[in-house]
Amino acid sequence: MSLIEPTTISRLTDRHIGSPEEVVPAGSRREARDGAVLWWGTADTPGPPQVVSAGLPTPITVAVSPVRPGHTVAVEYRSNGGPVRRTIAFPVPGLHNATLLPGQPSGLVEFLPVLRFAGQPISPRLTEAVDCPRYQVGGVASPVPTASAAPPATAGSSATPKVELAGKPRWDWSAKFLWTGSIGIRKEVIGGVPDGLRINWYFTEGRFVGPDHEGVVLPGGGDFMRIRQDGIGVVNVVTEFLQTRTGARLYCSYGGMFDLGPDGYARALPDDFDAFPPFVTSPTYTTADKELAWLNRAQCPGLGRVDTKAMRIESDVYIVSVGGRKDAG
Repeated sequence: MSLIEPTTISRLTDRHIGSPEEVVPAGSRREARDGAVLWWGTADTPGPPQVVSAGLPTPITVAVSPVRPGHTVAVEYRSNGGPVRRTIAFPVPGLHNATLLPGQPSGLVEFLPVLRFAGQPISPRLTEAVDCPRYQVGGVASPVPTASAAPPATAGSSATPKVELAGKPRWDWSAKFLWTGSIGIRKEVIGGVPDGLRINWYFTEGRFVGPDHEGVVLPGGGDFMRIRQDGIGVVNVVTEFLQTRTGARLYCSYGGMFDLGPDGYARALPDDFDAFPPFVTSPTYTTADKELAWLNRAQCPGLGRVDTKAMRIESDVYIVSVGGRKDAG
């Protein structure tokens, strides 16, 4: 299970960078009170282009080192000097760190990634910044502080960013529907702990059906979830067991986000949940069955909603394939 806002996707990285001062542009780097560093605007963590089209979501890539338990990232932003809003980042296994700010109709957008610990900001916020990164929606670009300095070139790379990194997708991709599923769940409340509210959701039984495969979800798996104070449930499905109609068995694991709303944490404490909160996950499968060995190489997104009254997970699962370059030929 898991959920995110449609315009918010992000992942932290624990990549050790040694001396951040030497590789990250000064305007694209912030230090947190616990000694961690977050940065964006480098070759592998690109920031937004200077000018974006009206109404289009704007990608921002953020990295953190070192990552500690309880760390989360939010990107605060404001359009044309208006109120400060934010999007919450979350881990997406196997993908680059990417945050999408909602599309704006026009004007100047200022933004700043903020590192949070246990729901509280521990790095400078947008309202505290004297000079913050920005981009123009439509029209002519305004100066963008994060683009004023580029990281020094390393072996096998160029110091000048290529045009293909200017906020445009480079790769074709496709998604194929795999199957839809329904799983019964049983709740076990652990309670409030230092890093959130812990609830285990055990899988009792279930079924999945697709164009080519169908079967049952065996009992014994579960989601060992932590609900953060911002109302996001962090999905941690260590085991889910599936058996096809032909007898093949699949081992599944995944993470993701389960969105209970801004007041979800406070409501979850007295066991008050919305009827159908949504989730997004990223399952992977392992099997010894030769006919299904291709699933061992598949990265799948899953999405759906939880029926909290009937205690059932209703989900659809897809397989994502990466194609060639969009500009090839």
